[in-house]
Amino acid sequence: MQDNIENMSQNPEGSSEESDIETNSPHSDEADINDDVVKSFLKLKEHGQSSRTRALRLKEEDVIVAVDGVSFHDTVDNLVDLLASDEEEDSKWLLTIWRNGKFFEIFTRGPLGGVLEFTRPDESKMIAELFEKRDIGHKDEYQIYEALRDVKRVVDVYDTSFSNIAVIMPPVWLIQQKMWEPLLAILCVYLITFSVNIFLLVIAVILLGFYFKKGQVTLRRSYGLFQDRQVWAILAARSDLEAQQSCRALDEKVNFINSLVKPYKKEIKRPIRKNKSGNVPKLSQQFN
Repeated sequence: MQDNIENMSQNPEGSSEESDIETNSPHSDEADINDDVVKSFLKLKEHGQSSRTRALRLKEEDVIVAVDGVSFHDTVDNLVDLLASDEEEDSKWLLTIWRNGKFFEIFTRGPLGGVLEFTRPDESKMIAELFEKRDIGHKDEYQIYEALRDVKRVVDVYDTSFSNIAVIMPPVWLIQQKMWEPLLAILCVYLITFSVNIFLLVIAVILLGFYFKKGQVTLRRSYGLFQDRQVWAILAARSDLEAQQSCRALDEKVNFINSLVKPYKKEIKRPIRKNKSGNVPKLSQQFN
């Protein structure tokens, strides 16, 4: 060992060359691997048993492209650490997802769970080039939208943000949401309590205000389920129009209640009419 140290001290130039040869090749390989990792995105391979990916209505093969508008090219462990780093109750992360050639945004609180893998180099390059053209605002501009779809592909998209109108004037909010059955029930409560005692009406108004303060989103979702619609997507968007456009990007055949986009019209294929020969005799009959 001492002889080696003495030889290296006597021949500093040779030792440096040998050390460069020994260290350059593995470092260059690691650099190539790291470059591939940096250029790749994370793709959902499969859901976990209790992963958040199911609740967010993500699908297998969905690609996580960006976090808060910034491209994410890191490992799974670093993604988990990032999403779990902010412990505030109201904190949420804006994720940009790629699915079947289309982008959309979602909000998440905490890690997603599930099994993730890296995308292929060609797939990563294509997604990165298209993502550069996407306009993404600050996450404070976005609201959470829920989309409920029925078997006829009619989608009800609504904003889940808190509404003061629902607390102060529940009938007005119900009219805005076109929830006619709950509106009729509320009006009946007002009329019955008013006919009994004015103070009973005041108590009913206060109690209904508390109910709409806590459960307006639950009531909105329950009304959609009552109309035989199921929760289809949970999106983040800056407006009702953008939310409907995101839904149309996920399924081009859907139509919307209170539509702000052009309706989808199914192309009806006309049957091919066969040319009738009329009274012209067959060729075999002409020569008989």
